[in-house]
Amino acid sequence: MSPPVTQEDERRAVLGAMQMTDVGALPSLDHITRLASYTFDAPVAFVSLLGDVEQRFVSRIGLPVAKTCIRASICAHAITANDVFVVADLKADPRFQDNPLVVGAPHLRFYAGAPLVARNGVAIGALCIMDSTPRVFLPRDCEQLASLAQLVMGQLELRNLSGRLDPVSGLPSRHQLHADFPGIVASGATGTHYAVVVDVLDIPRASQVGQVLGLQPLEALIRRAGVRLRTALDGIATVYHVGVTRFAFIVSMSSTRQVESLVLELRGRMLRPLMAAAVPMSPRFHAGVCPIESDEGSHELLRKLLVGLYDAFDAGRTLCWYSAARDQSVHRAYRLASDAERGIANGEFHLVYQPRFDATSRNPVSAEALIRWTHPVLGPISPLEFIPVFEQTALMALVTDWVLDAALDQLLAWRTQGVEVPLSINLPSSYLTSGTAWEVIRAKLSRRAIPVAMVEFEITEGEWLGPDSPAVAQIQAMTQAGVKIAVDDFGSGYSNFSYLSDLPIRTLKLDKSLIDGIGTDPRARAKVSAIHHLAHELGYLTVAEGVEHQEQLDVLTAIGLDQIQGYLLAMPADASAIADLFARARLPLLSALEHAHHPRVTNCIAT
Repeated sequence: MSPPVTQEDERRAVLGAMQMTDVGALPSLDHITRLASYTFDAPVAFVSLLGDVEQRFVSRIGLPVAKTCIRASICAHAITANDVFVVADLKADPRFQDNPLVVGAPHLRFYAGAPLVARNGVAIGALCIMDSTPRVFLPRDCEQLASLAQLVMGQLELRNLSGRLDPVSGLPSRHQLHADFPGIVASGATGTHYAVVVDVLDIPRASQVGQVLGLQPLEALIRRAGVRLRTALDGIATVYHVGVTRFAFIVSMSSTRQVESLVLELRGRMLRPLMAAAVPMSPRFHAGVCPIESDEGSHELLRKLLVGLYDAFDAGRTLCWYSAARDQSVHRAYRLASDAERGIANGEFHLVYQPRFDATSRNPVSAEALIRWTHPVLGPISPLEFIPVFEQTALMALVTDWVLDAALDQLLAWRTQGVEVPLSINLPSSYLTSGTAWEVIRAKLSRRAIPVAMVEFEITEGEWLGPDSPAVAQIQAMTQAGVKIAVDDFGSGYSNFSYLSDLPIRTLKLDKSLIDGIGTDPRARAKVSAIHHLAHELGYLTVAEGVEHQEQLDVLTAIGLDQIQGYLLAMPADASAIADLFARARLPLLSALEHAHHPRVTNCIAT
């Protein structure tokens, strides 16, 4: 026969069901605790939860300890009472006259406690007030304290509802953090409040773990990470589960150095391997940290913490403090993304053109179309800033279509003027991997009756050029139709000759980073020379980008590069300037042809 169920068993079961067995502090109750202290003019007020061996004060004012032994608990008597339990003078009551809070600091004499009763009738703790002097507690006082206890119990039950506790970790959720935040900030803790968010498993890695092991091992991994954090911060801060693999907490400390030391200590604990489906997994650890401003809301705080966290991701660092400069940069990038479509419709974008020159004759051979944006508020914006923003959104296809139309319209206008300007246009990887790129481009060329030989498309090297990429089929279709393909920024990062033999590339454009040092650095010169000669062996034309100094030009000419592009020979210019440049370059050629057909003129010149 099973032993009878005791009150302790019932209380333990209720606390477990409400996931409050190991809770250290509940800041969401602090406003009720303060109200109790104010209502009864009591220097001490607290909410206690009773376990098997100790009672925990999960919200407290004026009480110097966070928990006491259950044997010294006055609340243990209060939860057995049917009504508010009152002791007018603790020192005069034999049950409590030797209590540590009576005989020692803060030398309390009065106690009143209203039991916290769950819906099933089980008392789990009490809302209490205490005073250093004996006092009388009237029936109306008991009613008010009992009413406040009902508010406390309501908050505890609300906390356990969906959205207040994370179902995976069992820790307080982001919604609970928002509820607790005012109480945390209003607490009388010394020092400055600092908020910390940590990511224990980067989202891409978490997705990989989920694909390999399934969701249950992944959830177990996250749950164990939460347990580690909660254990490490026991008595220091409440841990909240604010994202799939992200946890946050708030601490009060006297200096930023203390906060950083705490975060680094947490990192040491968190980076020990965790087991998932019998596989030891190595957690990752990045943290964003932010001081809490007095007038700041919890939603704004979490946003700022994410700014710091993503800064830590990008920098590969353990922690980063919130940076207003980075925040401003993120806001600016968001604005650029949101304003781009309107900007295209309002004519804020335009093209300029930078010519390429034959390295030997210095004659212009083609021009590259370059996009520019003059924002009505922010002014001129560099493509180095807005293109990376567009590449992370669906805007890139829209902007690329605009560039193609504007560039091809200009190419048609030049031809109408009798000026032939072969034109290079940049195509992003996202555009080429769509599967319909060449079909769209061919229609644009056909509509304007532009020969495909007049167009070159520049692509940036990268892993997306692998043999299984849909972009490869698009590139092959273009070259079969007579379109020239150039690899832009070669040598800036990925730089792999292996894919070039599989693609019908015509031109390699050596990145400016390769060119910068060739005037003075023999190693840089040797690198460029090696790339150029290997490219020639493979049948490619070589173009040097970013040539800005005469010594660079001299070295490139000596090496034998085919074409030159850079500020030394020509800055990006508008369409009319490019037309003039190519028209002037054509005159000597026409003159030479004319002399070739009139020998007497040639002889006269020769003499």
